[in-house]
Amino acid sequence: LSSSSSRVFQGLKGYKTDISALEPNPLLELQKSSALRGIADGEGYRLSGAPWAFSLAELDDKRSFPVVRTIGFQRISEAGLDWLTRRKSQAVKPVALCYTAGVYPPPPGESCEQWRAEGSLVELPVAEALKTAPMGSFAQILAVGRISANSIDRLEMNDRERFLEEVAKVKVELESGKVDTNELESSVRFVRLVPDRIELLVSGNIWERFEWTRDHTEGKWSTGVQLLPY
Repeated sequence: LSSSSSRVFQGLKGYKTDISALEPNPLLELQKSSALRGIADGEGYRLSGAPWAFSLAELDDKRSFPVVRTIGFQRISEAGLDWLTRRKSQAVKPVALCYTAGVYPPPPGESCEQWRAEGSLVELPVAEALKTAPMGSFAQILAVGRISANSIDRLEMNDRERFLEEVAKVKVELESGKVDTNELESSVRFVRLVPDRIELLVSGNIWERFEWTRDHTEGKWSTGVQLLPY
């Protein structure tokens, strides 16, 4: 397996949201916004080197409260929001995420957006993530799996130099296509959030808040409804 991409991040671009012309599918609105901000390409794939992180909240079997992590998007499409992480479980649980695009307060002529999404995860073939995922992230996840024998716990770093050597070794193997697909699938989890509900807040004279919900019987999104800002 190998990764090759000509999509390279060239820097963030200013963007102003047109709330009078939002896409009927909120996922396509987010895809459009990300592309015009210079983070993703026209198909919603993350540009190499682009900062595209969000906060993810999910339930944890060992705790009575949700666990929050910062993760990077790999792609946003009309089907959902994709990312990868280390595999710790086969369980599929409801999750929620929050993503901010732009800065607040925004510069003149630009918008800050906050996106919220809730729903369920479905698994995707890990090999697909090699198209856009940073090799460094892949290599670290695989190196952790090898050193910890895929323990689901986060273990203590006993030998930092050994770990760095393992990461460098794995990165070379990935780039030369020598990592077995079974190892990828056992160590890495590539998932898609299929949202039930999405909210968008857009900066302005007031916070413009919109909500979409999905009908799972037909898989269609409701018409976006504007809500009070608070």
